[in-house]
Amino acid sequence: MENESTLTPDEITFLSMLYACSHSGLIDEGKRFIEMMKDDYHLEPWPEHYACLVDLLGRANRLHEAYEFIQVMPIEPTAEVWCSLLGACQVHSNKKLGEIAARNLLRLVPENPGNYVLVSNLFASSGRWKDVEGLRMQMKGRGLRKNPGCSWIEVRNKVHSFIARDKSHPDSKKIYLKLAEVTEKLAREGAYVPETKFVMHNVEEEEKVQMIYGHSERLAIAYGLLETREGSPIRVTKNLRICGDCHTFCKLVSKVYGREVVVRDASRFHHFDSGTCSCGDYW
Repeated sequence: MENESTLTPDEITFLSMLYACSHSGLIDEGKRFIEMMKDDYHLEPWPEHYACLVDLLGRANRLHEAYEFIQVMPIEPTAEVWCSLLGACQVHSNKKLGEIAARNLLRLVPENPGNYVLVSNLFASSGRWKDVEGLRMQMKGRGLRKNPGCSWIEVRNKVHSFIARDKSHPDSKKIYLKLAEVTEKLAREGAYVPETKFVMHNVEEEEKVQMIYGHSERLAIAYGLLETREGSPIRVTKNLRICGDCHTFCKLVSKVYGREVVVRDASRFHHFDSGTCSCGDYW
């Protein structure tokens, strides 16, 4: 675009570049693009640009640098900025900065149930179950409800939907038998071990394992393995971000079963092939 006289990069151009940098770990490049848009193109960064840079620093576990950047931003930090920091704090187990981000996020957007879930997950990862219950009571008091995880798969021109631990599908029995078979095969041939740290509920370890096994995308993938021809891609859409354990599950399915698996979650497209993901485990 710089070499084409009729095209000039605008705010959307730089937002796309920053988003790409964030999902690729390109910290220096991301910082350079922020300065370039201000100095070279005289464009004022939007809150979304700053949120992308915070996300970029957070993903790289440079959380204190991200927080310092927020403190010197020329605009008031938005909910998106604090949400980016909170997500990174949860991934990298920084409870102190996570609480700061959580307080600011709920202060700015108290009516978004997704924000309460993010904060609740932060408390749950620290075993602060009383605080988790307090947040649930706050949600209930405001009449807010968490959106359940839901996944869709299209087979023979018909869309099949699943929610976590769903048994409403007509082929539910076959799906769960297939899922148990797949899980056992992945454990045997792919050394799969469930990561229960992704379960944010105060329950026994065995129940955590069962909760992970029942995630909606796994049900959709099991149905895809049952109903699509061998070797064909499996394409699933999910309304929430895929958890780390299900991400590992999908990688192993692509490797052990020789299937391409494409999952479109709330964050991005994940293209699993031969045991690896297009996101590079960075999402």
